[in-house]
Amino acid sequence: MIHSFPLVSVIIPAYNSDKYLEACIQSVINQTYRNLEIILVNDGSTDGSRALIERYACMDTRIICINKQNEGLPLARKAGIDVAQGKYIQHLDSDDTLLEEALACLVDRAEHANADIVAAPFFFCNIGGAKKFSGTLSFDELSGIAYIKEILKLGAYWSVWSNFQKRSLFENNKIETVPHIYYGEDVILMIQLLVNHPKVVSLGKPILNYNKYPTSITGSITDDKYKNFRAYPVWIENFLERKGLTEELKKEIATLHLQNTFTCIHWKHLEDANKDMIRVVRDLNLYPDLKARLSNRERKIVAVYQLSRWLGYLNLIRYNKQGKI
Repeated sequence: MIHSFPLVSVIIPAYNSDKYLEACIQSVINQTYRNLEIILVNDGSTDGSRALIERYACMDTRIICINKQNEGLPLARKAGIDVAQGKYIQHLDSDDTLLEEALACLVDRAEHANADIVAAPFFFCNIGGAKKFSGTLSFDELSGIAYIKEILKLGAYWSVWSNFQKRSLFENNKIETVPHIYYGEDVILMIQLLVNHPKVVSLGKPILNYNKYPTSITGSITDDKYKNFRAYPVWIENFLERKGLTEELKKEIATLHLQNTFTCIHWKHLEDANKDMIRVVRDLNLYPDLKARLSNRERKIVAVYQLSRWLGYLNLIRYNKQGKI
């Protein structure tokens, strides 16, 4: 039972999402937890999103409407954070929906544990397909650094919307916004919160439906998205170096690079494969247990690169032509 009812700021950035936005807004309005402010950030939409937001703002006094020029997701999130007044922040993407008791459960867990961040599971929802549970979190409480390690062990997620946050984390720490990186912006935001020693606790119940539509940022991989995907790990490594955490998180950085290298290969973007695989081979020599993360085919790709970079790249081209990656 919740013994106090602190204000929660739900921040929803929206850009040309009028097909899905109404269901998103309704899922927040219908929360069993009522002490909310709902901050809808219209990021220069050219469809009906602005009209929809303004209509709902007239219907519910808890809704705050921000209309701004289109500058991308990181700055849209920041616009919401800058005006938020709640003790806690729940981020929500405009094509996702909160489960009805999500905020009640999150506030209850945060208040009783005196937590800075509550990590929660969720459902993956492909349109026309079945729901898939993200999985139960295996920890009760972690430090921020330990939680970074848990995420990179694939035991949790970077997504800002699955990590309920105290607003004081933004007030008490200098959080940098990186406007030009929108694919991986969750990682950039979360890692800055986590290095500032928050208390992270887990929630046992799923809180939302993560809906995957063709228009989602995580949909088809354009050249621009690929460049973004390449840019965010570089930013992360530079940030950790500035914070003096490179040595402590050396294995975790290697894990991130390993994951992203094979993601790029599976996307059939091979232009950086040679450079990436040189580092993969080096890191696997340092941390051979990371090979357990690889599929049999990925291990074969590594094995050929260990023999010869030239042969390794030819092998990748062959796999690509055969449709095996």
